[in-house]
Amino acid sequence: TANNNNNNNNCLWLILDGMVLDITRWIDEHPGGPSIIPTQALNRDCTVFFEMYHVSKQSFLYLESFYIGELLPEDYADLKEKEESSASEGFLQSLRSYSKQWRVQVDVPVHKSF
Repeated sequence: TANNNNNNNNCLWLILDGMVLDITRWIDEHPGGPSIIPTQALNRDCTVFFEMYHVSKQSFLYLESFYIGELLPEDYADLKEKEESSASEGFLQSLRSYSKQWRVQVDVPVHKSF
């Protein structure tokens, strides 16, 4: 999802396989131009688009520098319906394998002590 409705209207955040990426400072440098991401990825998980346009795994190298957290499962309801097409299982496995060292695991229960 490209989302510019957070605290600062000049921010551009993406959802990629549940990862929240802040690409605000980089969008003008995007090789495909600054308008394609907001046009195609607004309010949706953009994983399928990332796979379509980024054949090389070189693009994975940038993800950690944009990573700001994970979308909570209950927040998926705010996204547009999933497209009929989705990212391939092979792509998802590669993406998850690459990012597992630095991604936050939201499915792990957090225990608070009072």
